[in-house]
Amino acid sequence: MKSYFAPASTGNFSVGFDLLGAAFETLPGGPLLGDELVIIGEAAELSLSLSGRYVHQLPSDSSDNLVLQCFDAFEKKVGRTLPRLQLHLKKHLPVGSGLGSSACSIVVACYAFNDYFGSPLSSAELLQLTAECEGRVSGSVHYDNVAPSLHGGLQLMMPESAKLFRQLPWFEHWQVVLSYPGTVLSTKAARAVLPQQLSLKHSISFAGMLARFVSALYAKDEAEALLALQDVIAEPARTPLIPELPAIRQALMQEGIGHVGISGAGPTLFAVCTTAAQAEFAANYLRAHYEKNADGMTQICQLSHQGARVLSSSSDDAEVSNQLNKFQE
Repeated sequence: MKSYFAPASTGNFSVGFDLLGAAFETLPGGPLLGDELVIIGEAAELSLSLSGRYVHQLPSDSSDNLVLQCFDAFEKKVGRTLPRLQLHLKKHLPVGSGLGSSACSIVVACYAFNDYFGSPLSSAELLQLTAECEGRVSGSVHYDNVAPSLHGGLQLMMPESAKLFRQLPWFEHWQVVLSYPGTVLSTKAARAVLPQQLSLKHSISFAGMLARFVSALYAKDEAEALLALQDVIAEPARTPLIPELPAIRQALMQEGIGHVGISGAGPTLFAVCTTAAQAEFAANYLRAHYEKNADGMTQICQLSHQGARVLSSSSDDAEVSNQLNKFQE
């Protein structure tokens, strides 16, 4: 039995629509914020059982789960028939949350298969496979969730470059509070409200803000980096879908919190905090004013530098065994 993990990711990071993505994990001692895949062993047939906090958001029939789709895609990419596996997915991320849920399942699956079968795919081939699998879900191939979930860190996408992405510097004392209200906002619906064309003025503004942010990271100019976190493309169109955002931003930034934005397509919000005290305040405020039901979740996070990885042990081996017994009955 071997357990793998891939972290949640925030696409866009306000200033870099489809070009910036960051992987996040909870502070030491916190719960896993991402998806976990356990390879139980080889079997006569490929099978997948499910558990986890957000398993109820997945179809009860796992036969069309992304993990199994990834196995088929991985096998085709490798170009040979592979042994069938007995798999167990722990769904720790909510679906349609703006936390890269589908990308997370795809990354942990492809990473796990590549590791288990002796790394037949190079790092570049593995990234390309995850992006292609994600593209089948979202409708287009993009890397701003799969790249950080796979490799960790804050990643700048470079679609015209053979390198595809580059890891950017980060302010290590930053803590980012992620708050999911417990309601679903589909990526398709969130993309439907976006402008189909940008004016020259908006194009220059977008390029200028992104350049300003990247430059500030390299210059270690924290104040300038925070000022550059402005979404001139997606947020104006998506705010009607998340009407609480303006009031929440005003309340938190009045307390000195550096930035509040939409994580990916939403509805998760993220708050960039420069001190632990700010992060505690933001987390408590968001729990009280943004979580709407029992599915809601607010976590104080740090950048996940490692990305996808092998876990020393499953987060709950007993849970896997119980689910496996139910699956076999």
